[in-house]
Amino acid sequence: MIADKYTIREQNEAIVLTNIINNSEISRSAVSKSTGLNKASISEIVKKLINDQLINETGIGNASSAGGRKPIMLQLNKHAGVSLGIDLGYDYIASMLTYLNGELVKEKRTTGTLITKENVVEIIEDIIESYTNLATELPYKIIGVTIAIHGIVFENNILFTPYYNLDKIDLFKELSNIIDIPIHLENEANLTALAESTFSSKKNNLVSVSIHSGIGAGIVMNGSLYCGLNGRSGEIGHMTLYPHGLDCPCGNHGCFEQYCSEKSIVNQFRFLKNDPSLSIDDLVCSFEKNDEQSLTLINKFTENLSIGINNLIATYGPEIIYINSSLTRKIPGILPTVNNRLVTSFNKNTPLYESRLGIKASLFGATALAIKNFLKVEYLDFRVES
Repeated sequence: MIADKYTIREQNEAIVLTNIINNSEISRSAVSKSTGLNKASISEIVKKLINDQLINETGIGNASSAGGRKPIMLQLNKHAGVSLGIDLGYDYIASMLTYLNGELVKEKRTTGTLITKENVVEIIEDIIESYTNLATELPYKIIGVTIAIHGIVFENNILFTPYYNLDKIDLFKELSNIIDIPIHLENEANLTALAESTFSSKKNNLVSVSIHSGIGAGIVMNGSLYCGLNGRSGEIGHMTLYPHGLDCPCGNHGCFEQYCSEKSIVNQFRFLKNDPSLSIDDLVCSFEKNDEQSLTLINKFTENLSIGINNLIATYGPEIIYINSSLTRKIPGILPTVNNRLVTSFNKNTPLYESRLGIKASLFGATALAIKNFLKVEYLDFRVES
């Protein structure tokens, strides 16, 4: 019975905290009405949350239409701690520190660093150390570190990474042994979906497609992240687009990402121009100059992307799809063209949008994951300041 009471008390505390977090300011009375908990329970829980420095009393609100005493308003104490997100790309490392309301504190991004199982722990240690001084005066300091992995991750275990060898080590164990901060490992695309769900959209069913060196999809179903068996859902980069097509590191042939990932598109462009030094920006520039080869390449990319998105809609039936790709950001006409190809009764009503979070999407998702785990809440409704 004691355990049951404790569990109920924890659940009620999470319900109250969620209400306070997802309202910029709210009174005890409003929390009571919203949650159905009596005012005595609300007062007890609020007192504990204030003592734990997780919420603040912010001032006096307006009286109700019936008059009476003006209420004292409550708000999440965003300065109780900070969350650190790290995105380990194949040729870049990005990191971002936020307060507990998702507000940006500091961010960094470097390119040209090759991530390997030999150097990854030291790299992460250095990143954490570089942010530590920003959290020393906060009650809970750094509340969690979430690391975005470009590969299959399940319960903090890296199962497969096609373009770097981090699946050859137990990264979670190695980091947990030397860093006294909660560590979370998650698939990069899953984190972008969590970011869209937390910071951009109120839809309960959405898909976020990440197109970088590979292609992955993060899936939110009924308001929760859907990972599938052993974290393998959303690996759309390895669905077959062309049987007997190009070889893929996964062992298959003709995989989606061999035709539509940014890495594959740039490699095709380099081959056409016989220049291995060319970049995605060179491709965009060439496209904008109406270079025939570049136009053909982008048109084929758009066609293949349309096929992949169509399959995605038919499989998961999302309310909305977000695309996160530097190529579609740099060539704005791509997504409208894809939308125009989605004309069947199955897919024509599914809106397709460019992610407003852009290259920071995985980092915003990382901070949301750490905050949810720290505060023990299921749902966050944050917004990114323009």
